[in-house]
Amino acid sequence: MLTKRFSTGSLSVLFVLALAGCDTKNDSAKSAPATPQALPVQVINVAQKPTTVFTELPGRIVSQRVAEVRPQVTGIIEKRLFEEGQLVQKGDVLYQIDPAPYQADVNSAKAALLKAQADESVSRKTALRYSDLVKRKLISQEDYDTADGNWRQAKAQSAVAKAALDNATISLSYTQVKAPITGRIDISNVTEGALATTNQETPLTMIQALDPIYVDLTQSSLAMARVKKNLGDNTNPKVSVLLEDGSLYGEDGQLTFSGTRVDSSTGSVTLRAVVPNEKSILLPGMFVRAKITTADNQPMITLPQSLVTFSKDGQASVMLAEDGKVTPHPVTIGATVNTNEWVITSGLKEGDKVISDNLIKLRPGAPVKVMPAESAAKPAVQSEKAK
Repeated sequence: MLTKRFSTGSLSVLFVLALAGCDTKNDSAKSAPATPQALPVQVINVAQKPTTVFTELPGRIVSQRVAEVRPQVTGIIEKRLFEEGQLVQKGDVLYQIDPAPYQADVNSAKAALLKAQADESVSRKTALRYSDLVKRKLISQEDYDTADGNWRQAKAQSAVAKAALDNATISLSYTQVKAPITGRIDISNVTEGALATTNQETPLTMIQALDPIYVDLTQSSLAMARVKKNLGDNTNPKVSVLLEDGSLYGEDGQLTFSGTRVDSSTGSVTLRAVVPNEKSILLPGMFVRAKITTADNQPMITLPQSLVTFSKDGQASVMLAEDGKVTPHPVTIGATVNTNEWVITSGLKEGDKVISDNLIKLRPGAPVKVMPAESAAKPAVQSEKAK
């Protein structure tokens, strides 16, 4: 009986001890830290690639030269000698004003000049004859002085008459209204039979030089500063023109002028490009967009914008996979490429591995497992629009 009781008690003790051992094992399992699992990620191997960078700005077409054709004499217009819209050369006759009254003035001036020259000839001969007589004491000095003065006066009258003839001839030439510059002529504001006056407010017509033509890009001083920074030492970059319908104009121009002052009322600065326009497709007043090439197929590092994050103070950074761990890395961004990429101007070097997925799950220092890398060697083209 005693033996049976002892055996039962021993079993109870052993059972309690076994339960205590299990609890100890469970507590040890709970207190041991779990080993974090490496997150599989894809990376972009950083490499420079040929990149064309340009800045796109709105612009307006402006004629290189504009001439308002106005009459320089008063008279009735007899003929119009051009077709509206045609290309005219400098010196072409555009209008013929009635020349009759001006021709009469020329004839009168010629007659006056002939009379003055005749008077001058007589006075000259008299003065020369008196010069000999006064030397021989045959006339007084006073008589000679009078003759010499009459000769000088006659010469002056001849000069006045010659000037009057020149003036009349110039007025007669103005009856042919000529093109002051070479360019495309506008509509005519007058017809045959109209009276043209020297002081009229409305020009007879207008001529604009269209080849080459200007593209004026007027932007805020901040936008211009960004453009100049991107240009660097490139003082005459290539400029492409997009027409109002979005199509690309066939010929490229060059940036030739950069504004030297900021308009105090608008805060704007003007850039000017010169573009060939042989077929007169670009007309003054048209609104276009101009692409200023700031880098042409230059080796640059670019990344998708989605891979770049910004801190509260505006510092850009990317996540790198280094030694199997996530490492935040600050970078400096430049122009926008292909509307969804940025040029990385500093902070990365070739061979760096930029993590391209699972960015939300990443934490600095977390282990990662790099999967096969994406290719990042395709050429990029920049399209930075002015803000």
